[in-house]
Amino acid sequence: MTGLEKILSQIEYESNDRCRELTDKANDKAKSIVDDAEKQAEKIKKDSADAVERKLEASRQAAESSAQLAASREILKAKLDIIDGTLERSLEVIKALPKKEYFEILKELILKNARKGEGILHLSKADTDKLPVNFVDSVNNAFKRGYKIALGDSADIDSGFILVYGDIDINCSFDAIAAEKRDELRDALNGLLFD
Repeated sequence: MTGLEKILSQIEYESNDRCRELTDKANDKAKSIVDDAEKQAEKIKKDSADAVERKLEASRQAAESSAQLAASREILKAKLDIIDGTLERSLEVIKALPKKEYFEILKELILKNARKGEGILHLSKADTDKLPVNFVDSVNNAFKRGYKIALGDSADIDSGFILVYGDIDINCSFDAIAAEKRDELRDALNGLLFD
C-alpha cells in the first residue's frame, strides 16, 4: 500500500467515524425537538380536544420534518467540513514527508499522469530547489517506450507538478488533486444522502 493509499484510507476511516458521531448528535437533537413539540401539544390539548388533535398532528409532522431537515443539514455540513479538513491535513502530511518518500510520490504521480511523447515537467520552486540529482532520469527510465519528460522552469504552485505536452497542461499540483478528490468525495456523499 503506497503512502497516498494509506492517507486516503485514513481519510475514509476518520470521515466515517466522525460522520457516525455527528449522526448520533443530530438524532439526539432531533429527538429533543420532537419531545419539546409534543409537550407543547399536550398543553394545547387540555384547552380544546378537537382542535388540539388537528394541531397536534400538524405540529408533530412539522416538528419532525423540521428536525429531520435540520439534522440532515447539520450532518451534511459536518461531512463536508470533515472532507475538507481531512484533505487539508493529508496535504500537510504529504508535504512534510521525508525527501525520498515525497519524491517517490511525485514519481508515481508523474508515471500515472504522463502521456506518450515528450513532456515538460514544471515543479514548484521549493520542489525544484530540493530535487534529487537523478530524479528526471529515474522517471524517464521507469517510462514505457515513447514516453519522456524534461525538467522545465518552476511553476507557480505550492507543491506537486504540472506536465506540459504542447498545448495540453496536466495540473497535478497537490491543491488541484485535493480539489478533484474533494469533488469526488462530495459527489459520493451526495449520492449516499439523496439516492
